Amino acid sequence: MCGIAGITVGTRKRIGEEDRMRMERAVSVMQRRGPDGNGISAGDSWLLGHARLAIMDPAAGQQPLRDEASGVTLSYNGEIFNYKELREKLRAAGHSFCTNCDTEVVLKAYLEWGRSCVERFNGFFAFCIADPRSQSFFAARDRAGVKPLFHRNNGDSFCLASSLPALFACQGGEKRPNLAAISHYLSTGRPVFGDETLFSGVKNLRPAHCLIFNWHSGLLDIWRYWSRPVLAPSEKNPPPFEEAVAETRSLIQDAVKIRLMSDVPLGAFLSGGLDSAIVVGNAARQTPSAIPVFCAGTEDEKSNEFNYAEMVARQNKAKLEKIVISPADLEKDWDFLIAEKGFPLSTPNEISIYRLASALRHKCTVTLTGEGADEIFGGYVQPHFSAFDFDRCPHRSEDAENDSPFALAMTMLYGRSWFINDTDHYTSTSTWLPYASKKSLFSSEVWPLLDDDSSFFAFYEDFFGGLGKCSTFDKRLHLHAEFNLENLLMRIDNSTMAASVEARVPFTDYRLIESAFKMPDSYKMAWRSPEAEAQGAMLTAAEIDRLDLLETKRLPRHAFEDMVPSEIIRRKKMSFPVPFNDWFSGPLKKNVESICLESEFSKTYFQQSVIEAMLARGDRNLWLIANLCRWHQSSTK
Repeated sequence: MCGIAGITVGTRKRIGEEDRMRMERAVSVMQRRGPDGNGISAGDSWLLGHARLAIMDPAAGQQPLRDEASGVTLSYNGEIFNYKELREKLRAAGHSFCTNCDTEVVLKAYLEWGRSCVERFNGFFAFCIADPRSQSFFAARDRAGVKPLFHRNNGDSFCLASSLPALFACQGGEKRPNLAAISHYLSTGRPVFGDETLFSGVKNLRPAHCLIFNWHSGLLDIWRYWSRPVLAPSEKNPPPFEEAVAETRSLIQDAVKIRLMSDVPLGAFLSGGLDSAIVVGNAARQTPSAIPVFCAGTEDEKSNEFNYAEMVARQNKAKLEKIVISPADLEKDWDFLIAEKGFPLSTPNEISIYRLASALRHKCTVTLTGEGADEIFGGYVQPHFSAFDFDRCPHRSEDAENDSPFALAMTMLYGRSWFINDTDHYTSTSTWLPYASKKSLFSSEVWPLLDDDSSFFAFYEDFFGGLGKCSTFDKRLHLHAEFNLENLLMRIDNSTMAASVEARVPFTDYRLIESAFKMPDSYKMAWRSPEAEAQGAMLTAAEIDRLDLLETKRLPRHAFEDMVPSEIIRRKKMSFPVPFNDWFSGPLKKNVESICLESEFSKTYFQQSVIEAMLARGDRNLWLIANLCRWHQSSTK
């Protein structure tokens, strides 16, 4: 795990001393991502920089790595878990190797197979290759989006980097807020909006995408090289449930096994929930000695999962280290993590993850995590099973039966009992700040610039339009796998890399994702019993969730019921816990009030009377507003 940066000034200019100094600063900014060494490689029109966190073959593997015969040079961040198999194929094709690193395999794979090399990689990565033969940068990002990559073309130069602070250090330039992306963040908590970021002109290379920038012509080409299966229910041809369970078990076992490959000590995050318990259980059975595991929680027993984590640790003979998180930790780390990320935080859990990684770093350099299972197997009852609400409700206002029990329940939950289409339903029911709230929040000068939030709605219209005849439930899964997962992985990457720890995420193995999206809805989420189905027929997803009438993540839950304690197999989901409302109405209240009322960002973009009203009622959306204000302060320093 490392940090990368690259810049090209085109063929009309040559790399100068100022460019070199900027690249040195960019590499220095990424020191936490790569504390074990750094390097810079140059051509007439380009520079590549690298900050290394040594995981495989620590004595070798320095970067950037150049092929002397062609001059092709690589700066690479990630791990390719099938690199040994690929190395043998490349040897058979006539290539020789000087190291035992996957880095050299990536470079030789590009030389042998060109840009299609990415289709052969099983792992997580973001890299840039400078190819003087074609006068171009070739860059790519892994399928799920475990590793980030940002880029910007300002006319004078094209730059890319693992983080926004490194990008700005490398290229400079003004930092103008992107209003459409800010509006999207307020609705979703996601700091990227497709290929847009919160800074105008700064782009996010999306997961499973490649780019080529030709430094002679100035042309940029971006394309997608992999997609999840998009299938209508009638197009799925699944095996019987028991066989699907066995397939899921085999794929998860192998996904964990290959992610144990490391030349440095490895541990795991353990939340006490199903997903991390599956990861830890599989790791324990595939390693000669127990790996250390780490769990975060608060002193309040209602806000921690220490008891469940202890249960898993005992069963796997693993030593558990408990990390207690306090409001003071959030105050201390909040601005630091925003500065490292270059974005506002999405959830307070990023503080917990950073504290976990910091504790783990005393013993290990690599951690396994459980992210991704909810997005591909259906772990969120309300966001995913709200599809059931949409399927049952009228899609025209004139068809609404406003006095039926279900319509009344829908109105109580959503404020209305009908939705026109998938976009209308999703943007009205699954967001932090819905349209009406944003319209009242933004100042009268700013809201017209958003064109009635048209780009927000158009973005999701386009996304849902590409899902064909998928079931509504499957569409919600695709949305979470496409956007929510990228955000979770960005959260994990930033919070672990800030502590110089590499996070590995078995549930993002592309083979597992492909298998999951070929399975029917009922293999992922289903009623616990016929009685539960009858009881839930006229209830909304929120009530169904509260009454625990559904079995979620059925495939992994059944696949590992012999490996995970029964108490955890049966319990409802709970993420890394932070008592959000208690902290923000108590010890952090003055902090939040101060930043929301006094910051330049808040006064420029938001109606102060609305902010004051939100503070008076303790609105949870103040978390997003406070983060935006802190982010703006950090980015303008």
